[in-house]
Amino acid sequence: MTFITRYTPQPGEQALLKHVDGAGKVDGSIVVALPMDRWSQNNENSSKMMMRTTPSSSDNSNNNNNHAFEGGGLTFWDGRDPTTKRPNEIHYDTRSGDLAFIDRAVWHQADPITKGTRWALVIFYKVAIHHDQD
Repeated sequence: MTFITRYTPQPGEQALLKHVDGAGKVDGSIVVALPMDRWSQNNENSSKMMMRTTPSSSDNSNNNNNHAFEGGGLTFWDGRDPTTKRPNEIHYDTRSGDLAFIDRAVWHQADPITKGTRWALVIFYKVAIHHDQD
């Protein structure tokens, strides 16, 4: 199954909180952070983003010039910290074009965004093993 998902700051659209994909029915998933389109950006932010080629030190509202959202990213819980015995929490600040390959049974979440719109392509896959008949 493949689909495109959208995250906004609106209640119920900010994130997909901690979960495991497919509940044993998929072998893994791939998440592709999609580029922003001009309709997803507000007018004020859009013109700033289109004109700027390098981040401005005087503009702290957005440190990257290729996205129009704040927050977001992916968090994974995988393995255990040897001293605390708690699951390792790993955060990736994903941006347009980034890929995440997620194995089955790995707890993860799409982190909440606080401003703008974030788009992602999600692909669930199942591995099929074919044996040659010799």
